[in-house]
Amino acid sequence: MSRRCAVLLALPLGAACGMNESFDPPAVDSPFSAIAAGALHSCAVTVTARVYCWGWNRDGELGEGSRTDRHLPVRALGVVGFGSVSAGAGHTCAVAATGQPFCWGFNLSGQLGDSSFSGQPTPVAVAGALTLMTLDAGGAFTCGIASDSAPWCWGWGAHGQLGDGARTDRRSPVAVLGGAKLTALSAGIQHACAIAADSTAWCWGANDLGQLGDGSTTDTTQPAPVTGARKFIAVTAGYSHTCALESAGDIYCWGDNSLGQLGDTLVAQASTPRLVVGGLTFLSVSAGAAHTCGVTAAGSQPCTRKPTLVVGGLSFQSVSGGTQHSCGLTSGAGNAIAYCWGLNDHGQLGDGTNRNSTSPVRVGKQEGT
Repeated sequence: MSRRCAVLLALPLGAACGMNESFDPPAVDSPFSAIAAGALHSCAVTVTARVYCWGWNRDGELGEGSRTDRHLPVRALGVVGFGSVSAGAGHTCAVAATGQPFCWGFNLSGQLGDSSFSGQPTPVAVAGALTLMTLDAGGAFTCGIASDSAPWCWGWGAHGQLGDGARTDRRSPVAVLGGAKLTALSAGIQHACAIAADSTAWCWGANDLGQLGDGSTTDTTQPAPVTGARKFIAVTAGYSHTCALESAGDIYCWGDNSLGQLGDTLVAQASTPRLVVGGLTFLSVSAGAAHTCGVTAAGSQPCTRKPTLVVGGLSFQSVSGGTQHSCGLTSGAGNAIAYCWGLNDHGQLGDGTNRNSTSPVRVGKQEGT
C-alpha cells in the first residue's frame, strides 16, 4: 500500500541565492533508517547506526567538530552505534545502541545534559547513568524515556517544560513529576507532551495558546491530562501546538492555529483536541514549528489550511517537521532515500545548495542508495 506525506501547512519561504556547496564530504556510508528536521538543521541515522547532519552549525549542532554550516550530510564524530537521533532548535541528541544518551551543539540552558552550560561541537554523554529507550530534543531542552518507562528532562525550564515542578534550568536530567510510565514523548519549543501506558495524553510547560490541551491557557510545571481522555498511540509537540494520533488513524490537534497547523479551518486556536479535517487515515504525524506533516495510507486531495498532498509522487515511510522545512524517508526497507523541502538558507535541505524548495529535493551524498 502506498504511503504519502500530507502537509497541513507549509510556511512561506524567503528568498535564497542558490549557492552550491564547495565543501565535499565523503558519501553517506549506507541508507538512512530515520530522519529528524530541527530548527535550521537536519540529521539522520543510517542502517549501520551512524548519524549524519546538515544545515546550520553555528553552535556545533552537526556534531562534526566545526561550527561551519554544511549543505551536504556530514558524519557526527565520536560514538558509533546510534539507534535514534533528534534535532532541536540549536542542539542535537541521540541514543546509542546501549541506551546511553549523547547530545551536542548549543548549551546555554543546559540542554546537552552534561552538567555544564558549555556548547559542544561533538557528541558528549548526558550526565548520570540513565539508559533511555527514546529522547526528543526540543527548543532549548531535552526529554527522554528511561528503560523503566519513567520520563526525564533537562535544559531550559522557564515555562515549566521540564515537568519537575519548577521553572529552573537544569544542566543534568531531572525526573518528571507524577510517576507515570510513558510509551511516547515529544519536546516542543516551550512545552512537552507524552503518552502514558494507558494511552492517555499528558502535557506540561507553556500554555498561552492552549497547547497543553487541558482546556485552559495556564502554564503548568508538571504533567496535566489532556481533556477528553482519548486514547492515543503517538504525540508530537510543535512551537505552540500539539497533535496526537489514535490507533484508528485519526489525528487530533490543539493549541495555536493561526497558520492552519491544527488542520482545522474553523478556529484560530483550541485548548482542547480537535479532529483534523479531511477524513484521512494516518500512520504517523510530526509537528513542526507552525506546520504539521503526516504519513497516510493513501494520500489526500489538495486543499487549503487542511492536509495537502506533497507534490512529486513520492511514497514516504516517515516524515519530520522542522521550523520552516520538512524531511522524509521514502518507503523501502534498507534502501530508503531522504528528501527535504522548504526553507534552505543554511543548507538544511542537504542538497548542496541554499535554494529554497516548495517540493521535495533529494538529500545529497546518498550515492550508495
